[in-house]
Amino acid sequence: MSAYENVVGGKLKLKGKALDVKAGGVKKKKKTNRQLSDQITKKIDDENVDDIGGGTITTTDQEDTNDGDKHLGESNRSSYLDSMTPAERRYMEQRQQIDMHKMAKTSNKSHRDRISDFNQYLANMSEHYDIPKVGPG
Repeated sequence: MSAYENVVGGKLKLKGKALDVKAGGVKKKKKTNRQLSDQITKKIDDENVDDIGGGTITTTDQEDTNDGDKHLGESNRSSYLDSMTPAERRYMEQRQQIDMHKMAKTSNKSHRDRISDFNQYLANMSEHYDIPKVGPG
């Protein structure tokens, strides 16, 4: 009599649904149609070839697009500022001023100056492990 005579063979069968499975099951990504994407890229390439053959872009055209980008950025910033409450605006302005002062302080000093100032600060500090003099003796 062997210890393995009573073992049931085959795969394990569980009743009911598996845990953490959504009702719809696993959703797979849809495959894109390669022919459609190839056609789109061919059309874009053809348009680029036509534009190049038609003429060249002058520097004034590039400047106009840069100006347009600047105005676009300003409009986004102004819409962002308009959505802020007055308290938020004051906070942001104060934060910018503090940052500017910190940057000005750190930019004026070299690393050596900062280290010497820090050493001076440590020398002036009272030592926390010193035994204070309490009474006579």
